[in-house]
Amino acid sequence: MSLRYEDVGDGPPVVLVHGWPLSLRFWEPQIGALVTAGHRVVCYDRRGFGRSSQPWNGYDLGTFTADLAALIENLNLIEPALVGFSTGCAEAVSYAAASGRVARLVLGSPVVYADPLAHELLIASRRHRIPMLDDVLLRFFAVDGRGTLDEPTRQYLLRQAADASAKATADSLAAWGAADPGADLGHLAAPTLIIQGERDAFVALEDSGARVARAIAGSSAVTIPDAPHGAPFTHHEQWNELILEFLAT
Repeated sequence: MSLRYEDVGDGPPVVLVHGWPLSLRFWEPQIGALVTAGHRVVCYDRRGFGRSSQPWNGYDLGTFTADLAALIENLNLIEPALVGFSTGCAEAVSYAAASGRVARLVLGSPVVYADPLAHELLIASRRHRIPMLDDVLLRFFAVDGRGTLDEPTRQYLLRQAADASAKATADSLAAWGAADPGADLGHLAAPTLIIQGERDAFVALEDSGARVARAIAGSSAVTIPDAPHGAPFTHHEQWNELILEFLAT
């Protein structure tokens, strides 16, 4: 089992954790901004996605978190900041709560609680995986049913999702459907910023960012006006400004 990762820049380390069903390529709008601001940036493909190994098993929160921990240890990252997106927030939270060695935590459009949507997507992934992914990436970048990302870029991200392991795609949804993050959220000690698009069409604010903010004592929550679930891509200038300000505080 091997994880494909990129390690660029110098300075305080920031680890970027992408969400289902994407790859580290999702972070293209953030990497340059973080490096220019003086950070060492590490991003990686979660197991089963991108160019990481695609084993048959291991698509559960415990294993995803162990993968993240191993990467941080192997690269000798001391008190990194973690930035998660969507379902990638789950292992960011899990690692931060278990290790107590995270300097700062950013949760973008967090998907950490169990949701009936996961079961619906799981059924679709087993019958019509590619059309299901196409629909998901429409909703990721939609505001009021209107796409906010140019179609060539959306197709580029769709190819990344389609190249993932079919087993990983389905099992990750099953893990989301069984999520119970209450204990981890209650044990977070790192300063935490939650960012979500105001017009998120994938998960509602009340069931995502707002709920997570209530569960993490002392956390800060910001919404980006008229932004979708995939705000790090569609509203990257505002998103980057928010996380850079938070990391510098």
